Amino acid sequence: MKLFLKRLVAYWFVIIFIAFILIFLQLLMYKITSGFPFDYLQRGIEIEIWVLLSMSLPVWTYFITFEMCKQQTIGKRLLKLRVMNKDGSKINFYQALCRTFIRLLPWELTHVIILVPQPWWSIEMPKNPYLILIPNIILVLYIVVLFFNRGKIGIHDYFAHTRVKEI
Repeated sequence: MKLFLKRLVAYWFVIIFIAFILIFLQLLMYKITSGFPFDYLQRGIEIEIWVLLSMSLPVWTYFITFEMCKQQTIGKRLLKLRVMNKDGSKINFYQALCRTFIRLLPWELTHVIILVPQPWWSIEMPKNPYLILIPNIILVLYIVVLFFNRGKIGIHDYFAHTRVKEI
């Protein structure tokens, strides 16, 4: 499988894997606490803070920790990929943070656009529903860049001065 496809599959595998775990934990917490805090979150900013703490923070922690310490996420491990510095060594915390920030930017923007100031499901019509196109355009841009350089360097690699290599 080409490096481009391997990287996409590795990423989507991890996102789906983590999503299942976090959604399961959210449902379990809902059941155990009889709906607390879920049933009490009304305003968009309250929900956004909850999403940041209970979803985003664990995902960010996962990517930063595994890429910095192990040089691979579960998806990279399955597809025999490793993230590294240009010289082949382990990446540092700031590189892992930069990679994660850029990689997850569309996801975080989506949360903010849909939740703040009011959740879209609680109003008749969002002020500017076309804002949701921004994270989607960014995602397409990420994929296009990765495709045109045959998977060698993603946008997050450019900024973090890292690369992903087959092992």
